[in-house]
Amino acid sequence: MSLKITANSLLTKHFLMVDSGGVKFYDGTGFSGARRFRFNQIECVLMSPDHKLSFQAGQEVFSIPTKPGDPKHQSVIDFLLHEVRRTTEKTWG
Repeated sequence: MSLKITANSLLTKHFLMVDSGGVKFYDGTGFSGARRFRFNQIECVLMSPDHKLSFQAGQEVFSIPTKPGDPKHQSVIDFLLHEVRRTTEKTWG
């Protein structure tokens, strides 16, 4: 089962999909395909005041707008945070 945040506009397509294997992210630039990350590759997860979810993997930061009142978006965020914490605890714990 995968959970997904989609943030499309007329000109761009963004999505963040989270499943048991990790994260799949597409930023809509069209220059590259979707990127895949395992949870243990994610170093940091942040939420900005304007509800943009960002995560860092290596030297790169990936961001997607979210809707704070959307239960589907909140489920994706909760699952992402849970899995990143879980894999971090295994690595550092």
